Amino acid sequence: MLPIRITDIDDPRLSDYRFLRERDLSGARRAEGVFVGETLPILETMLTIPGLTRSVLTSDRLAPRVIAAAQAARCDLSIFVVDDALMQQTAGFDVHRGVLAIGTRGQLDARSVSEAPFATDRLLVALDGVGNMDNVGAIFRSAAAFGVGGVILSGNSHDPLYRKVVRVSMGYALRIPFAWSDDLSATLARMKSQRDDLRILCAVCHGDARDIAQFDGRARSTPPTVLVVGGEYAGISPAVRAISTACVRISIASAVDSLNAAVAASICLHRLSNIA
Repeated sequence: MLPIRITDIDDPRLSDYRFLRERDLSGARRAEGVFVGETLPILETMLTIPGLTRSVLTSDRLAPRVIAAAQAARCDLSIFVVDDALMQQTAGFDVHRGVLAIGTRGQLDARSVSEAPFATDRLLVALDGVGNMDNVGAIFRSAAAFGVGGVILSGNSHDPLYRKVVRVSMGYALRIPFAWSDDLSATLARMKSQRDDLRILCAVCHGDARDIAQFDGRARSTPPTVLVVGGEYAGISPAVRAISTACVRISIASAVDSLNAAVAASICLHRLSNIA
């Protein structure tokens, strides 16, 4: 596997890496069927999934480690090496972490909630309009920490393969299976009809909800559970709340009205998890 040195900004092999920020924010990456990984640890995670990584753009500083990682994973991909100035000029921002990689979305985007792990796992998360990229990334990281089998996303939730989401998730957005739902309430209702013991718990702020402490995931008879988390402002939609088993809350000081969505999700998942 020989690295390819590039010195010309107009080299067509850099086309995937041009104007990354603008193309990410416009949603063009998803339409193109690709995503961008950033940092060496994210690349190493990408390389563990066969056929996922298409190419890598690396600085001189990190090129030896990138090449070693690709060789260890026995991946056949193009490795482009540029100096720091050309990397910044190409991407449109300072890539101070020194590594960018292009991955293909298809195998990650094509999962269905009717298949495993969504149809079989004991603990799942559903995101209802969680549009903040940091929250989505942090929830994926917490999902990995507490043994969540998969994440279901409403159509108006943020893309889990967005570059910053993947980075914030520490790469777990690539490892934890996710599936999209055009109608989250209908999807969850269908899942309930197919699994009689499935409970759907909506994390909310209002006081008439049940304390999450009442739901212990370590109990031997704990039923399979979907924890639903809403966006910071709109919360969980009425349609989703209407088909839920219960609304749950976290006990906090009366002077504070709520917790950040990702923090709340993490606390709830700790309660619902059966990890000792």
